[in-house]
Amino acid sequence: MKAPLYTGALAHFEKQTLVTIASGVTCAYLGDERNLREFLVADETAKTLREAGHTVFTLLVDDSLDPLNYRQLRVAVNKDPRLMERCEHWCGTPIAHLPDPFECHASFAEHYEHVLLDRLHRLDCHPTLVSTSKLYERGLYDPYVSLVLERREEVLSFLSDRFPNYHPEKLFHPICPQCGVIVDTHIERVAAGAYHITCERCESHHDLALEQVKGKLNWKLDCAARWAHFRIDAEPFSKAYLEPIAGSFAVASALSKEFFGGKQVLPLHFGSVQQDRETSYLTAESLPAGALRSLFVDKPSSDIRISRDLILTTASRYEVMPGMTFQDFIKQLLPMWLLTPEALDPMQRDLVSRGMAFSRNFLDAEVKLHLPTRERIEGESPFILSSVRHLIAEVVEMRLGEPVPYDAFQRNLKTVIAGFEQNKKAVLVCLRAIVGQDHGIPVSKFLFALPLDYLQMLQYILDLHLDSVHALPMAPSSSFENHLAAA
Repeated sequence: MKAPLYTGALAHFEKQTLVTIASGVTCAYLGDERNLREFLVADETAKTLREAGHTVFTLLVDDSLDPLNYRQLRVAVNKDPRLMERCEHWCGTPIAHLPDPFECHASFAEHYEHVLLDRLHRLDCHPTLVSTSKLYERGLYDPYVSLVLERREEVLSFLSDRFPNYHPEKLFHPICPQCGVIVDTHIERVAAGAYHITCERCESHHDLALEQVKGKLNWKLDCAARWAHFRIDAEPFSKAYLEPIAGSFAVASALSKEFFGGKQVLPLHFGSVQQDRETSYLTAESLPAGALRSLFVDKPSSDIRISRDLILTTASRYEVMPGMTFQDFIKQLLPMWLLTPEALDPMQRDLVSRGMAFSRNFLDAEVKLHLPTRERIEGESPFILSSVRHLIAEVVEMRLGEPVPYDAFQRNLKTVIAGFEQNKKAVLVCLRAIVGQDHGIPVSKFLFALPLDYLQMLQYILDLHLDSVHALPMAPSSSFENHLAAA
């Protein structure tokens, strides 16, 4: 059952074939998991519309002309004192104009654009990146900048009448032609067609023609221009931005329609996200991608708090395979999968990686490799061990053939187990003890899921033990009844 936000979007765009959905970000650092919700809600809305036959574009707009501030820098370089000292003078300059502190991308902004996109791709979210610095450089914003600067008093009068509680400090943020900062630069006056630019940082003064003035519109005007230019149809907003008196959505909507010829944008309201510090930056690496995405998009309008308890609950409910939750997987299968990493496919390796991170970050335990202990084997009767070895051999033979679905495997396994008759319980208890599954998923499920190499290794270990005690192992082709009679 789709949430009302998605069904509402379906109804709103029922007669519209092409839909464009945007979301915005400033890629000055990789934030914690809280900021993921906006992008995932946009993507889930797009997927819902595509399923109904719409053509949907999703844009991720990086406000890359935003200035770097000290707090962003601290997070971006992980509080590295060496990098902080080297880069702190960058604060106040647009992030697109700064070098990459890690020297692997063309700019500061581009580094964190790639990092964010990589995180989103792992969550099956694939928006098209739009960098506003490139839009300004190519002149796509020139008509909007010219309009705002030339009709400044008209824009201010409109805002005063419609939004008396909104008093913008600037309509346009110029960039100093000399030192490149944007935060301490102002348009002091306009005279005879020349714009007088002053910079408090380097104490410079410049008289520039309109086409020479570089900078960016303030956020609400920039958003209004972007909506008009790209013909945006919908964008996610949290409650704070939807406030009607002076909220960003209301102001940007009015400016876009009044001055830029824009149309009404559908706000996709998503609930707020709070996050406990102990889960910050650990949640994304510890949960399967589907579980994390589900956490944010299943009930998009509800407020959530990412706490340790919520993460544990999510892990205990989210199924990574039929009948097995993520938490069950960590406790029951993960140690065995670690024994044969070369046999795992990419999806299984990713699950192993997240399981190990979850165990470390939220269970305060390290996953350990599990091999049969001497005590588990030596304390058991050779007859039961031979029966266990027979069962494992039959499973290996079944799984070496043509792949079969779980239901067929389960039926075949039941036939093998039925042959143990009154010893069935003892054989299965011994098997569980050997593979470390005393309490857990059904035998058929873990025998179906265990790496084949691991099962073959168990078979070899049992062969060695049975040989050492001069007990003849049961061959897969021999009947249990014959083996019992020989014993």
